[in-house]
Amino acid sequence: MSGLTLLLFFTCFVTVYFLLESAQSVVGGSTTFRLASYYNDHMVLQMAPEQANIWGYANKGAQIEVTLKGKVFSAVATSTSFSADAVWKVTLDPVPPSGPFTITISSLSNGIHEVIELNDVLFGDVWVCSGQSNMAFEVKQAFNGTEELLKSYEYPNVRVFAVQQVESSIPFYDLKAVYQPWSQPTPETLGKDTATFTYFSAVCWFFGRDLYDHLKYPIGLISTNWGGTPVEAWSSPDALAKCKMTIKKYAWNEVNKEGYDFTKHEVGGPSGHSVLWNAMINPLINMTIKGAIWYQGEANTPSPNSYNCTFPAMIDDWREKWYEGTGGLTDKTFPFGFVQLCTSNSVKPGLIGNYPILRWHQTADFGYVPNSRMENVFMAVSIDLPDPASIYDPIHPRYKQEVGYRLSLSAREVVYQESYVTGSGPFPTKFALTNDTLTIAYDNGKANVAVVNNDGFEINCCPTAALCDVWYPSLIVSQKSASLITLKHNCTTGVANQLRYLWREYPCTYKNCSIYSVDNKLPGAPFILPLK
Repeated sequence: MSGLTLLLFFTCFVTVYFLLESAQSVVGGSTTFRLASYYNDHMVLQMAPEQANIWGYANKGAQIEVTLKGKVFSAVATSTSFSADAVWKVTLDPVPPSGPFTITISSLSNGIHEVIELNDVLFGDVWVCSGQSNMAFEVKQAFNGTEELLKSYEYPNVRVFAVQQVESSIPFYDLKAVYQPWSQPTPETLGKDTATFTYFSAVCWFFGRDLYDHLKYPIGLISTNWGGTPVEAWSSPDALAKCKMTIKKYAWNEVNKEGYDFTKHEVGGPSGHSVLWNAMINPLINMTIKGAIWYQGEANTPSPNSYNCTFPAMIDDWREKWYEGTGGLTDKTFPFGFVQLCTSNSVKPGLIGNYPILRWHQTADFGYVPNSRMENVFMAVSIDLPDPASIYDPIHPRYKQEVGYRLSLSAREVVYQESYVTGSGPFPTKFALTNDTLTIAYDNGKANVAVVNNDGFEINCCPTAALCDVWYPSLIVSQKSASLITLKHNCTTGVANQLRYLWREYPCTYKNCSIYSVDNKLPGAPFILPLK
């Protein structure tokens, strides 16, 4: 090739080839070609039967080609109302759990050819982990945290991604910042040397790690949380409207005209309605996921009465938004797990407080999940894991390994439909009341109940069938069979209307409540149920 021909070739067609390890950037400022914030080396994409998607930005009209395992997927960058740059999206074929792969993304725009490579990409299940401080609680803060950090090297196929704490009065289409791009787990990437309560979530990590130990295929974990925040901050306006909530105005940051704030709050986190949905959840809904887990509720205990509406409405709305955001690629009823709250900072025996109400409302007043209001939902009961000596205050128990394990066990039953696994403790299904005794049947007579203590039960005893605020302690006096226990009660002259169990902020010490399963060692959940 002559020098003139070579010169003309490079004048007419310039190829720029670059590799990315974290944030995407524009080479030489020639075009706007880049990937969305949560696509980088070492990531996990959602495996089959779902289809993963990849999206990003480019000049309007740019021809995009994504190559995976020799197959090319094409798209054209188009203008949108939510981004100054044109946006492109590609849907991949379903891929079974596997990897690592290299995915090549190229753009041709105005004679400029640019290429991005995503290296060490795995296909597995992608889980979003969100909530307030007990979800933000880091691996290093848990019991044996240093040892757990070192063990992270044993899980190279569990990958982690941490969203930076940002709030906004307007919804973002993409993340503004991340603490940790997709990475293999190490003591450093799990947050060994960072400030506390930022990344990486201990509950998220232990949940994903335990799933991997059982499933033996890649797991991707996205940690997006902020301590001291109410459910309303994580809910979209659509979700709040379902509960007829008055929108709480966002305290606009006049210095930052874009409407988002990186400011660290001195006490708690932001409480404005939808401000964390806008900045830390909505940007993620364009990525295909398997499901989500949630650890939140403490910030709603001062006014818990609306939680039986706001929490299920948030779950419904996240599902709907993710389904729409991914063009139907994410299951419209994707699995959603949560941790039922442990204790407050008050460890006074006998204090009722608002925690029992919040725990009950976490289940939409059923006491168990899944139920007819909360379908495809799973739960980890943590009421028996108090840590009154926690250096992070009793409201932050350090037994996060146990919480993660209980969540993973519940997910195995509900999500992965393992028929031989029971992911919850015993729950009452029938009562037989006599003048001075009450017999409780658990799980329709199928439970294998272990009675650890004989207390925690109270009967509502009133002059008439109308409810009143009189509760008599009722002790377990016998266990007639594996699934039947009998209480002795003193409501002999009144009407026994309801039975409640563990209706205290701090009802028992570590793994020392009254009712457990013999088979899986899980505690029975707190409840308040009618006797007739």
